[in-house]
Amino acid sequence: MANFERSAAYFRLVRPHWTIASTLAVMIGILQAWAEGYSNLLLAALVVGAAFIQHAVMEVWDELKDYSHYRQDVYADAAQPPTLFSGGSGVLTGRLLTVPQVWRFFYTLLGIYVVVLGGIIAFSGWRFLLCVAAGMFFMFGYNSLLKLSYVGLGEFSNFAGFGPILVCSAYLAMRMDATSGDPGAGSWNLLAYVSATVLVQSLILGTVWFGSLHIQEMLDYDEDKAGDKKTLVVRFGKTYASRVPFVTALVILGLAVWLITVDPAFAFVLPGVLLNVVETAQFMSRWQDEDYFMRKMKSFFIYRNFVLISLGLVVSAAFRDLPQAAGTAALVTLFALTALTSVPALSFLAKSRVFTFARAA
Repeated sequence: MANFERSAAYFRLVRPHWTIASTLAVMIGILQAWAEGYSNLLLAALVVGAAFIQHAVMEVWDELKDYSHYRQDVYADAAQPPTLFSGGSGVLTGRLLTVPQVWRFFYTLLGIYVVVLGGIIAFSGWRFLLCVAAGMFFMFGYNSLLKLSYVGLGEFSNFAGFGPILVCSAYLAMRMDATSGDPGAGSWNLLAYVSATVLVQSLILGTVWFGSLHIQEMLDYDEDKAGDKKTLVVRFGKTYASRVPFVTALVILGLAVWLITVDPAFAFVLPGVLLNVVETAQFMSRWQDEDYFMRKMKSFFIYRNFVLISLGLVVSAAFRDLPQAAGTAALVTLFALTALTSVPALSFLAKSRVFTFARAA
């Protein structure tokens, strides 16, 4: 029983219901590469695994950092709704694990990550480390080493880290695969590999996060201002912040329309995109109603919309003209991998009743 509880604590520590932010992003990049004829199921599995582990490393690092600042008194306040990546897992504050145990787990995850990364490099070459370096820069620079969030760059860090970096890194790993037969596979000019279609998809995901972070920072406005954390919301105010999600929703709609002109199958993304437009428009007009604001914060509506938009992009791949060189079984396995990595997040969203749209509104 004790071993089960300890295992459950480690599982809780990595907060798997948020890892879909990384795994769905890389699946979109993988599927776009697949659609362009660059298919390798083992490499795709390694990339998804690396994204999951990297996100887990970020969560464990944040847990250790938050605990070192003794912030459990903030998280214990039930009146404050949690935001997407703040609040910690509660594993250390709840004394489910000790600090040395969490540090050992952190180093174990890093070791596994290095092994998986070695597998990717075996296929894609050392150039892929440029993508890893970019991802690490934003992951550890956001709130830790460089404190980008303290100098007004946190929103752009979220945009780049959860959008272009993740999506395009997965896409590039597939494109740079030495077995792909690409005559330019040895070039270090990684930008030359990126197609317009995958870039637009990455911009959609990044723009969702850019808008969502403004909403989260509205909740933290007083604390951030007192702590001299110069977020864009602190600099320009809550009224500005309330408008940004709607503006970004319109940008996302425009990008989605462009994708549909490229391939009508991308129309599967429209329900999530249009829902995001409607809800952010309502938020812009009603955010000053405190009850409404707190209800929307607790509803995780932006995260839900991110999941719906991402799943729309993933599902669209099933209706596109995918090359069959890798075989039907490989394609089915790829979609099964997507479904498997999505279970924790979808379960969490269902339990939180965020798909009950009337309640969230």
